[in-house]
Amino acid sequence: MADNGRPHRPRIEPTPMRDILQTILARKAEAVAPRRAPRPLEELQAALASAPPVRGFVRALQAAVANGDPAVIAEVKKASPSKGVIRPDFRPADIAVSYEFGGASCLSVLTDVDFFQGADGYLQQAREACTLPVLRKDFVIDAYQVYEARVLGADCILLIVAALDDTQLATLSELARCRRR
Repeated sequence: MADNGRPHRPRIEPTPMRDILQTILARKAEAVAPRRAPRPLEELQAALASAPPVRGFVRALQAAVANGDPAVIAEVKKASPSKGVIRPDFRPADIAVSYEFGGASCLSVLTDVDFFQGADGYLQQAREACTLPVLRKDFVIDAYQVYEARVLGADCILLIVAALDDTQLATLSELARCRRR
């Protein structure tokens, strides 16, 4: 057990995939700081009052299972580091509508700019086009990003365990839970 009462996570040995993750995380750390200048954290916190109502992400998955349907989280993604551009005709709103029509329970929208050609606007477009709960899929490493995700309309965020130490994971997870309200 670690000092915080949680099980201790074993040391993760370097691998090519781990090296890629470290590269992405280093770039993300560089990218978060400049985002604060035009919109400080206090301004984001104030904007929470006008954020769209939260759509129940877990509730949507549970409802699908309760109905005997698959609980599908459909991904809205333009590109990836390994495949390059996946959809040159990328229209997040149209994709969101088609996923909802196809029976998806929730959406996962890539917003990472540098490695996935994502954008904050893609999340907003997808959310406005459908009624599904939306996860912001990005490399969340800072509290600023949690507030930013909620203001953008995200109902859920992705926290990558391999990208965060135990304290960061606990802090960001708790902050995200508080932002659901």
